[in-house]
Amino acid sequence: MITQLRQKFHDNPAMIGSIITVTCVIVIVVVKAVALYLSHSAAVLSSFVDSLSDIGLSLMTLLAIRWSMKPADEDHRFGHGKIEGISALIQAAFLMGGGAFLLLEAFGRLLNPEAMSHHALTLALMGFSVLLSLVISKVQHLGAEKSGSLAVKADALHYSTDTAINAGVFIVVLMDMVGWSTPWLDPLCALVVAGLMARAAYHIACSSFAMLMDQELPGDIRSRIIALIRSHPQCKGAHDVRTTISGTKYMISFDMEVEGELSLRAAHHVAREVEQALLKEFENAEIMIHLDPFGDIEDSRHHMMHSLKSEANHDHSV
Repeated sequence: MITQLRQKFHDNPAMIGSIITVTCVIVIVVVKAVALYLSHSAAVLSSFVDSLSDIGLSLMTLLAIRWSMKPADEDHRFGHGKIEGISALIQAAFLMGGGAFLLLEAFGRLLNPEAMSHHALTLALMGFSVLLSLVISKVQHLGAEKSGSLAVKADALHYSTDTAINAGVFIVVLMDMVGWSTPWLDPLCALVVAGLMARAAYHIACSSFAMLMDQELPGDIRSRIIALIRSHPQCKGAHDVRTTISGTKYMISFDMEVEGELSLRAAHHVAREVEQALLKEFENAEIMIHLDPFGDIEDSRHHMMHSLKSEANHDHSV
């Protein structure tokens, strides 16, 4: 069974990772609900609210991934990948809302502290939550790394803080049990969790806007794409290089110059070889190549874009 699960994860890391995450988070929420009922701790409450929001967010991520994998159709010629950007933006909003609730609750507990109870059982439950959080964090980071999915990356970003949050709550409960705590330490932990949720929401929102606004790929990836284009011996120049990401798919388009005397078939063969070189390194890319005769770069797109010359200090040499 483990072997089959590993194979499924290898074939579809985003989907399988999300399914594992949702399952683990449901277990964590049940465990934390019991711990909250027993302890009456603001720190446990903050961890519970964080995990409760995780269920909705992870289910949303799962649905977004399924939707983004739908093939292009007549109404969505570029596919459905941008749904991941929308999903990530909603995740950010949920996290901000959860953080705001914790902020209000923590201030209330600072003014009216409540004593904890059932420390030992609460510690056992929170310790179990820490272990499950480690599993989720590992699965999410592997899924994000292998799939390139923004939805999974957003999930991985806010889950990366969960282990620290759960461990922090564990420490607060432990300190209260041994008598090393103060009335303000419990709500202070809730305030810290609220801050971590707000920080994660900010970074997720930035990534979401980058996709929805078709921001260029990171400089190192873009530079590698340009280098691969220029590496073909029959590429005499390139311009209007445009890159972005939609879901898990890189969208790459550019104009490439070849000798004007080449036949259409020969020029098409050059473009095909450049396309294959790009797909070898960026296998999930969608590539659009426009061919120009050498020296002819005047078209409707050129005046809006920087040419490859401005990026590499020369245009027509390869």
